[in-house]
Amino acid sequence: CTNGGCHGPINTGAPLRYDNYDRDNNGTVGDSVDDLWLYTEVRGRINFTDIIASPLLRKPAGFHHNGVAGQQQRPGFDTSLAPGAAGRVHYDMFVNWILNGAPM
Repeated sequence: CTNGGCHGPINTGAPLRYDNYDRDNNGTVGDSVDDLWLYTEVRGRINFTDIIASPLLRKPAGFHHNGVAGQQQRPGFDTSLAPGAAGRVHYDMFVNWILNGAPM
């Protein structure tokens, strides 16, 4: 990353945070720690027009920082395997959730 470009505001690849801070920018710390906020943040990392380009899928699959492959891959996100293979079970679960409209 250069100039903080991959860790900017919501919908630009910023990492999810679970600690208490002013998520909804209303001046009160810790008042927006709820399921709706988390759901909105997660959905903000889905590209519904090009699902495989979604940051929600790409980063755990090992494509960090502007799509560069070879970074650390999370278990269950091996996209080199065929759909349904055990080594990509978590990737497939997210794809199926997205294809079903990413319901809450």
